[in-house]
Parts: sequence; C-alpha cells; structure tokens
Amino acid sequence: MNKETAIKTILIPIDFSETSMLALDHATHLAKIEDSKVILIHVLKAGSYVNILPSLSNNDVNADLRDQISAKMNAVGSDFKSRTGVNYEIVLAEGNVASQIVDAAKELNVDLIIMGTHGVSGFQEFFMGSNAYRVVTSAICPVLSVQSQTKEFGAKRILLPLDSSKHTRDKIKEATIMAKAFNAEVLIKAMITPNHAEEKSIFNLKVQQTEEHFDHAGIKYSSEFIYGDDIAEMTLEAAKKDKADLIVIMTEQESTTGLFMGQYAQRIVNHSRIPVLSITPMGVIEAFGQNNLAGSYKPFG
Repeated sequence: MNKETAIKTILIPIDFSETSMLALDHATHLAKIEDSKVILIHVLKAGSYVNILPSLSNNDVNADLRDQISAKMNAVGSDFKSRTGVNYEIVLAEGNVASQIVDAAKELNVDLIIMGTHGVSGFQEFFMGSNAYRVVTSAICPVLSVQSQTKEFGAKRILLPLDSSKHTRDKIKEATIMAKAFNAEVLIKAMITPNHAEEKSIFNLKVQQTEEHFDHAGIKYSSEFIYGDDIAEMTLEAAKKDKADLIVIMTEQESTTGLFMGQYAQRIVNHSRIPVLSITPMGVIEAFGQNNLAGSYKPFG
C-alpha cells in the first residue's frame, strides 16, 4: 500500500467495557496490516467507576482514582502488546469525554478512531453517556464503529452506497484504503429514491467515475442501481443480501444541513450489524473549521 495513504495512527477509546475491548481487537487486526501506531485513550469522568472500581468509596477524580485507572490502562496495554506485538501509547485525559477524544485525535494527528457500539438497538451508554454518537458526528478523521456481535476481523466485501447528497463521493478515498488493506471487493450501490429518479444520468456519471477510480487503484468491484424510498433501509438490506463486512458512509448522508449527522447515516450506524466507517465531508470541515468541529463543536446544539 502507498504509505502516503496508509493508516499510520489509530485511536481507541477504552472504557473497559466488552465493546471497547472488541474495538481494540479490530484495531489490532488493522494495525498489523498497516503497521500502525495504536493509541489507547481513557477520559476520567467522575461517577463512572462504580462497577469497575468498587473499592473506591466515591468516584471523584482524585489521585487515587487516577492511579487505579492508570494501572488498569497499563494492564490493558501490556496484555495487548504481549498478544499482538503491536506497539501502543496510553493517553489519560479529563473533562468532556467526546471533546477529549476528538481533541486528542486532532492533536495526535490520528488517521482513524475505532470504537464500540451497542449494535442493533443503538449506541450503548458509552462512558456513561451518548459520547460515541458525538465522536462519530464531530471527529475530523474517520470513525469505525464496531458492534458487539462483530467477532470477525477485517473485511472481504465493502459496501459503498452512493446517493444524491453533495459529498457522497468524498468517502471513496477511505473505501480505497480499507479495500487495499483487506484485499477486499467494493460493492458500489447507487441508491435512487423517487425524489431523484430523474437524475439517473447523474448517478450513471457518479458510478462511472467511481469505477474508473477503482480500476486505476487495482481494486475489484461490482456496481448496482437500487431503487427505494429509504436510503438507510436500502443500505442495510443490501449489506445483508450481499453479505458485506463493512459499510462506508458520510456522516451527512442525505442531510440537508451538513452540520449534524444525517438521519439516514445515524440509522445506518445505529442499526447495522456490521462495522460502519463514518466520514465527515471535507466541505463541512472546510466550511466550519477544524476547531469548531472538534472540542467546541456541539452536535446536539
């Protein structure tokens, strides 16, 4: 793989839950292929440790808590290193969880965040809140969300939905990186709804240009036009029918504002039974600036 486009640094938020440990396993698989640096981050948050540190009389963020969490993170890192041989770094932060994760990704020049979700019922209470959704929404780098039932690592069939939204092709670069890393086939799906049925020629051009890109990159692909009323449902059904291992989407999928995670993208992430790679459109990053998209960005207003 061209190292100019390789995934050099992967950030994994760790809250010691089963899903965050599963995200670490997925990161391990990709890190070995890409020779990536792995960074484990935990954000200290008062009131979040009653189940994992019952010995503490309270959950205030104090020196004792920091020492115990540091020890737990070091144990996770040591086990990770002994099992995989992959180098790692540990970051402890304090403050707003989502903001700290997004800010760390920016400051450390991270190429990818991998984090766990609850699966078909939506995001798990991650770090005692809805921070996983906030990270997916506001991170500058792509975010790979991993469901609790996803035990297979890597991908052989990557679903790439193309719709009528302005930035729909911005995700082709990331799909290419993943396809090369896993030697996977890309399933190009042109999603056409009744409101955009007259734009068939535009969709033909999008598909043709995408095919030319993958031809040039030496990536195997197939193309299909899908007609329906609901892009999220069409995408999830296509993933199931074609036995895809990964879905690549834009966070503004069919969103009218480009500011918040589009309703279709949100449903795909929440209900997918396979990992989803979510990408913030470059146009949104350029329009609102990296600082606004990071710590001070408020995806819920």
